[in-house]
Order: sequence, then C-alpha cells, then structure tokens
Amino acid sequence: MIPSAEDVKSQWNAYSDLYSKKFEKNTFPFAISLSSMLQIFEEKPAKILEIASGPGAFSRYLSQNLDHECTVSAFDISEEMVSIAKSLATKYPSMPNVKVSYEVGNSEELTTVADESIDAYIANLCIHLTSSPEKMLQELKRVLKKGKRFGLSVLAPAERVTFVSTVPAVLKELEEEIPALKPTKVMRSPFHLGKREDLMKLVEEAGLEVDYCWYQQSGVNNMTMEDYEFGMLQAPQYKKLLEKLTEEERKRVVEAVRKKIKEAFIDKKEPSFFEALLLVGKKP
Repeated sequence: MIPSAEDVKSQWNAYSDLYSKKFEKNTFPFAISLSSMLQIFEEKPAKILEIASGPGAFSRYLSQNLDHECTVSAFDISEEMVSIAKSLATKYPSMPNVKVSYEVGNSEELTTVADESIDAYIANLCIHLTSSPEKMLQELKRVLKKGKRFGLSVLAPAERVTFVSTVPAVLKELEEEIPALKPTKVMRSPFHLGKREDLMKLVEEAGLEVDYCWYQQSGVNNMTMEDYEFGMLQAPQYKKLLEKLTEEERKRVVEAVRKKIKEAFIDKKEPSFFEALLLVGKKP
C-alpha cells in the first residue's frame, strides 16, 4: 500500500520531536555531501530550494555559512517540523546576506514556487517517502532552471541501514509467537528506491540527467543500550504497537530487541548506521 500525502504528514508530525532531538544530526551529513557535490559554495546560486527540511539543521547551516546574497526556501510537509524549524531559527539567526523562509508544502505540488525559478534544489532522504516519486521529480523539473543542478538521497537497501531495519527484523521474527505483531496492511517499503540502478532509472525517465550516484554511511550516535531503546522503541509507530500488547508480550519484544542490539552493535563495538544512496544531476 502506498502512503497518501496525509499519511506522510501525520507520520512526520508524530515523529517530529524525536527526530529533532535524536536523529537529525545523524542524517545531516548526507545534506552536506549533496551541497558539496552541487558546488553551492562555488557556484553561489541565488535561489536555493530545500525539500523535506525537517527541523531546519541544513537550512541553518547554509544561512550561517554562505557568503553571497541568496534566498533559501525550506519546505516540509509536516506542520510540526516547520514549527520547530522556525523556533530554532530565532535562536540561531541567519547571516544578513542569506534570507531563509520556512513553509509547509508537499514536494509533489509546489504551488508557491514559480516555473524555472530555482538555481539549486536539494531533497535529503524524502523522495522514497512521497506518494509519487514521479510527481516529485516532475515538480523538481518544473521549478529548476535549465542547466542547474539538483541533489537527492534515499535510504539504501534495508540490510545496509542497520538502525532503521533492526526493530522490523525483530518484529518479523516474533510474528508467529505474538500474532498481534502481524501488520494489518502491507505498506510500501521505505527502501524501495535503495538500489542504484532503480534511482538512476527513475530520474532519467523524468527527463533529468544524472551526474553522480553513490552510497554513503552515517553512524548513529548511540553509545548505550538506553540510547538505542530511546531511539528505536520511542518511535511513534512502535510505541503505538507496544501499547496494544499484553505486559508479557511487551516484555518479550523488548527483550528480543535488546538481544539484537547487543549482538549486532554493542558486542561488535560497531555503531548502527544510516546508509543513503545519493544522486546529483541537472536539468538539461
């Protein structure tokens, strides 16, 4: 089942507080890599568009480091994310040469962005979550100026994203023992664009050119079992699921998750990872 725009909005509204406190710092390096490969500091684009801006770490980074006159328009589908970003922006104001705006918006329908008005487009870890990646790319193509570049990233295949895939793997293993863990509906995998050939094909079929496409890891800054449990089991979808279980069933799930964490990360002295597939290209 493909999530609707309302599904995506609801999910990220619920996830906004945890994401801003725990995870944005771990996905931020991918946005930095995209901006570097787009040569934003060298080419000095006048109008930058960021999609899925979340709590605003990347837009704040740009606003405090770019040395040319420009505007950064930051969009997110979640009202809660935009609210957090605006609040943080008042604590960390922009340089006078950079004007940043935050707006609630759907990447598939950028109604407030004019045709061919954008000099650089960045969408970090979001196209795989949209209802229609094809529509998102058509909007990208519409708003980006000819000859200008864009950067995208998606989650890598599940087996390479060890943090995100840990709890689902445990729940799958326990489905027969605890029937309440079986999903009532099968949603499209968030890893569905994680193969390099699939993402490149999608972009090229949209009439856009691919310059580079590569995998990149970012370690998750969990140091203790408590860090892992906070990040994993406090996620809204898992909190809601655990609330439906009996006390004995909850205990069984938590024990299994702890065992998996200990064996996969703590005992091996290797952190869990977000891994992303990054792509930069241009509009011909």
